[in-house]
Formats: sequence, C-alpha cells, structure tokens
Amino acid sequence: MAELAMHFNEDSFNRLFPFYFQLSTDFHILNFGKSLAKVCPDLQKNDLFTASFEIKRPHLNTISFEELLKNSDQHILLRYAKTDLTLRGQFEIMDDTLLFVGSPWFTSMNEVIDRKLSFEDFAHNDPLLDLLHVLNNAENTSKELKELLLTINRQKNQLKKDQEELNRLSFVASANKNGVVFTKLDGTIFWCNDAYAHLTGFDKFEILGKTPLEVGRTATTDKAEILKMITAFNTGQSFEVELHHARKNGNSFWSRVKGQPITDADGNATQYFAILEDISLKKRYDESLEIEKEKYRSIIANMNLGLLEVDLNDRITMANQSFLDMSGFDMDDLIGHEAARKFLSPESIKLIESKGDLRTNGITDSFEVTAINKNNEEKFWLVSGAPNYDIQGNIIGSIGIHLDITDQKNQEEQLYLLSLIAEKNINAVIICDAKGHIEWANSSFLKMSGYTKEEILGFRPGQLLQGEESNQESVQYLREQIKKGLPFNCEIVNYSKNKEKYWVRIQGQALYDKEGAIIKFFAIEEDITAQKILEAQKENLISDLAKTNKELEDYAQIVSHDLKSPLRSINSLISWIKEENENGFEEQTMKYFALIEHKVEKMDHLIEGILTYSKIDKEETRNESVDTQAIISSIIDIIHVPKHISIKIIDTLPTIKADRFRIQQLFQNLIGNAVNYIDKENGLVEIAAEELDSSYVFSIKDNGMGMPKEIHSKIFDTFKTYTTSKHSTGLGLSIVKKVIDFYKGEIWLESEEGKGTTFFVKLKKQL
Repeated sequence: MAELAMHFNEDSFNRLFPFYFQLSTDFHILNFGKSLAKVCPDLQKNDLFTASFEIKRPHLNTISFEELLKNSDQHILLRYAKTDLTLRGQFEIMDDTLLFVGSPWFTSMNEVIDRKLSFEDFAHNDPLLDLLHVLNNAENTSKELKELLLTINRQKNQLKKDQEELNRLSFVASANKNGVVFTKLDGTIFWCNDAYAHLTGFDKFEILGKTPLEVGRTATTDKAEILKMITAFNTGQSFEVELHHARKNGNSFWSRVKGQPITDADGNATQYFAILEDISLKKRYDESLEIEKEKYRSIIANMNLGLLEVDLNDRITMANQSFLDMSGFDMDDLIGHEAARKFLSPESIKLIESKGDLRTNGITDSFEVTAINKNNEEKFWLVSGAPNYDIQGNIIGSIGIHLDITDQKNQEEQLYLLSLIAEKNINAVIICDAKGHIEWANSSFLKMSGYTKEEILGFRPGQLLQGEESNQESVQYLREQIKKGLPFNCEIVNYSKNKEKYWVRIQGQALYDKEGAIIKFFAIEEDITAQKILEAQKENLISDLAKTNKELEDYAQIVSHDLKSPLRSINSLISWIKEENENGFEEQTMKYFALIEHKVEKMDHLIEGILTYSKIDKEETRNESVDTQAIISSIIDIIHVPKHISIKIIDTLPTIKADRFRIQQLFQNLIGNAVNYIDKENGLVEIAAEELDSSYVFSIKDNGMGMPKEIHSKIFDTFKTYTTSKHSTGLGLSIVKKVIDFYKGEIWLESEEGKGTTFFVKLKKQL
C-alpha cells in the first residue's frame, strides 16, 4: 500500500491553526496566521522573534533555536510585548523550521470583542471556545444582575434627591429675604434664589456654574475671612464670615455669609448651602459709632482725663492711656479685675457700690474717691460716672471719666469737670452751645480778649473777635466746619475789646450725646502773636539779605569795571612809551617796564578772580547735562600750556548734571594751577575719574613742585598764596572750593615736595 500523504495549502492550514507562526533557524518569523495578524497588528514577516515575543513559561536560561527545539514537546506560554497578549501552545519541527501552533489566552468575552475577533477566528477544536461560551453566559447573567442593582440604586437615589429637595425648599422658605445658594462639593453653584441674584446684580445664568468666590470676591475682601470660609468648606464644617461682596456694577457691599453642609445618611457632605445677608447699613452704623466714640476718647485724651469702662460685674474691660498713667498700672494689670477693689480705699468701695443702682437706672453723676495707685500712693480722683450702652440700648456696664484732683483737693473748688480742667489751661478755652453761642470761657480767654464773662455770654465768638484783617477764607472755613459738626484747626487774626490786633491758633470740635446730636462746641485758642512777629522779622531779614547780596554783586561788577579801566590805560601807556623809545631806554629801565606790565596783568587776573568768586553762588543755577570730557578738552585748548608740559585724559570722563559755567570754573582753575606749578623739564598732568554708587571722584595729578603738609589745610583760603609764582592771585583754589561747597561736594589733596600734587574732587551724579 502506498504511503498516505497529507497536503495543506495556506487557507486550509489557517482553518486548523489560525494563530500559528513559523520560525527560521536564524530566529526570524517566516509566516503567521491571519487570526494572529488580528491580535498582533504590528507583526511583520522577517521580524526577529525576540523583538516581538517573550517566553513566559517554561523559564529558559538562554533563548535560541536549539533551546526551543529541545522544548518542542512542552506546553509554552508566549507574551506579545506590543499589545500585552498571551499565547499558549507548542513548537513543532517542520523541516528545518519551528512551527508554533496555539491560541490566545482570554479570560472574558470582552477581551475577544475588544480584539475584534469572532468565532470564525478560532479553530473548531479550540477548547477556549467552550470556556468563552461559559464565561459569556456568566457575564450576561452578571450584567443582568448589575442592571437590576443599578435600577434599585437609581430609585433609591431619586428618593434621596426628592428628600433633599424638600429640605432645600424648607431652607429657602425660612430665609427667602436673604440670598441663598446651593453648591456642589467643588464649590460650583447649581441653584440660587431671586434674592441672591438681586443682591449681587447678576442674572442667574451668570451665577450658575461659578463658585461664590468667583461671583463675590473684590480687591478689598478680607483674605483671612476667605481662608476661614475655604477651610470650613474643605473640612465639611459650617462657617460664618463677614466680608466685602462684589456687585455686577463694580460696587461692593458688606455681607454676612453663613454656610452649612448637607449630608447623606452616613454623615458625609454631599453639597453645601449658604445664606448671604446684606449688613452694609449695620456696618456703617458701627463705623459711625466707632468714629463718634473715637472723637469722645480724643477729647478726653487731650484733656488728660482717665477713661475706664467696666461691665455689669464691675470688671474692667477698657482703660485709656491717661488712666494707666494716673493709676500706674499696665493694661494687663487691669483687664478682667474688679475696678473698685483694684485701687480704691474701703470707704470709696462702699461709695461705688452705692452707685450701682444709679447706673442700672441710666443715671449719670459725679463724685470724689480716694484711690491707691500702683506705688501705694494715696490720690484723690474726681469721677464722672455714666451707664454704658450697647447698640440695642441695653446697659452693659459703666463708663468713668477720672480726673486726678490731688493737687486741687486743698483748694476745695466745686467746678464742673470740664470747666475745672479748662480753667487751669494756660491757653484760652471757650464752650459754646449747639448753636455756637458762648456759654463759658476761662480766665485766659478773658485776659486775652479783654472782655468780662457777662459781656461774652450769648454771643458768637466771631461777632466779638473778628475784624478788618481777619482772613475771610479762614472765617468761612470755621463756619463750614462748625456747621457740619467737624473738627477745626486754623490760624486767624482776632481783635480784643479795645481793638488791639493779635494772632491765635484755634483748635476745636463738637461734643455729641449718645444719640449722635451736637450738644456743645469747645475751642482752645493759643496766642501766637509773638511767633507771627518773629516770622515777619525773619521774612524781612531774608528779603534784606537778598537785597544786600544783589547790591554786593552789583558793587563787584562796578568795582571790577572801574578798576580794570585804569589798568588797561596803564598797560596802553607803557606800550606807547616802549614803542616811541624802542632803543632809548637802558636794559634796567626795560626790566622795570616789564615788571610794571606783569603787575598790571596780575592785578587784572586778581580783579577777574574777585568777580568770578562773587558770582559763583549768585548766578542762576542751570541743571543740564555736562560732558566733563568735552569741558576739560576745551579748557586744555584755551589755556596756555608750555611745550614741555603734556596733559593726558585717562579713559573717558563722565557726563554729570550741573551748571556748565561752574564746572568749567572748577576744572579750569585746577588744571591751570597744575600747569603753572610744574618745574620739571618734562611736565605731565593726568586727569581721570572713578565712578562710585552715587558720585564721581575726579583726580588732577601733576609732577610739579608739590606742597609741604603744613599748608594743605590753608591753600583754599581767599587771597592766600604760598608761592612766588607770577600766576598766583590767591583766588583760584578759593573759587574751586566755593563751587564744590555750592554742590555739597568734597575736595582733598595728596602732595609731596619735589614730586608733585594730586587734587581729588568728589561730585554727586545728580548735582
């Protein structure tokens, strides 16, 4: 019988082994099945086996064709690295190649669907098909159970939402006058009432989807309050804050925001609701109350009165600095302690206790107590006590105004508290009623004005005191401030009864009752006539000084002109005499003429120097950009520099802000001096500048004769010269010093006899 042979083409082989691949001896993939191509879409023929696959089981020490050949009869798990797919099967020898036959390893039908495979992609005898059928049935059953569970949960959640909606409506109904918002746990607003939209000015569609901070934050919103709100929100806590809240039109209002989480049955926060209340009116009232209270305290402080506040149990809640000074105690020594037992004698404690009913009934009175200060010294205080109210009008304690009358006690003066203090004031003090009519004045006022008490009562101060030279702007200012009930402070001319003029500085303000109505005005007048006379004298002196300086400057110009004129005449006469007698004079006579010419030239330099010196700080100052490089270069061109002397500028000199004329005078005198006093065959002058943070330091260095140290501090004196040089007038360095002083700079020198001198000039960058 002939040998039975089996022949397969590629299609028939794919039907039997759809997930096969064939491997060459050099480890390259020769061919693979169509189903394998679906699950390994990046696989290509001739790909290196080890680049695409990893052998997961069995563990092989080395991966080679020979090693796989040894394990060809074993079950093998492969992993396709690019899609994380696991294949199971075995290698079979086929001629000189290895043939892998197997199938993917899937654990659910979802994996099959995800890989876009169908049952036709598997071999009919593949046991994985049966397993997948079982898994598919189990998944379908599980899916049905899940859908049933979801339906139950949805119904449960709907019932929960319905209950939450009922809760929400009850909250809104109880707070419908204020703004109400509901937010998600991330802060996003998903519902708000009409009141919230009305308060903020936004439409609801502009609010929904934003957070309360995005809607309400302004540049002035208190960051600490925002942090308090955010912290409570993030921790699922309720909160209450007061802060500036924005409106759509750019304005803002004071708001009180109360927030609270809404929790589920397990106590977990699921959303937040917040109530927004406009408290601007209350804030303005509180601020106004604080201003009035501050005015009240300011008056007391200015009059050196001690202020003490206690609660209904006589425990100290506040004391001003005057009271601390009066009692000797620190604030920490007093707050929370019983006032009476802290510093009163036993007799005074009984007196205070008897006043308790008066405070409860809203009655104010004044009395004297004996006090013991911190140093155990006995003092006498005059106390004016009054009930203290909260903003609802409830009595919350007492306020006591304390005056130390230890020094006045022996005088037995029974004066009203304010009158007592004012009477002892060295300045004039007047008290007027609410309409501005004088009710009382101290003796200083009567002495200053020359009126008696009877003559001033019932009059307005301006009717009696103001006159022809009283500044009308000041008069109008006083009227407006008093009319508005505002403090006033100004200087004005007043007239006494006998029409003598005097200057006063007036300070005053209104006094208010607890309802905020003006009940009194008080003013303190200080006589500043002597001060005004001194100011006038000072102004006259400054004016006279300016006039004198101008006259001196004009005089210097005249003297300069009058002195230079005869000098020019003398110089001309000498020139004419020399020309007419060119060969008629002896050598000695010509020397005399040369000496006269030198003296005339020196006199001319001296006059020019005096004129320059007098004008240094008189000329109008121009603040311009001055290029010192250009200035010094022009000076080198115009002055006489002998051929044996060279002048060098080291690097580039800076540009400064100054007056061009003064800077030229400064450097022209310094460079001229350096040139004139060089006694070497090869003279050298070096000019340089060093930049500091806010200034420049210029240096003018020469290799001349130098100067002894004993004259360094004297060379800047006017008309002082310490050399026999024909060029010296004694004014050059004086002019330099005057320019530097004008610009508040510095100058100093380093010099050694026979070696030369270096002058240093320090000038600010902005002169």
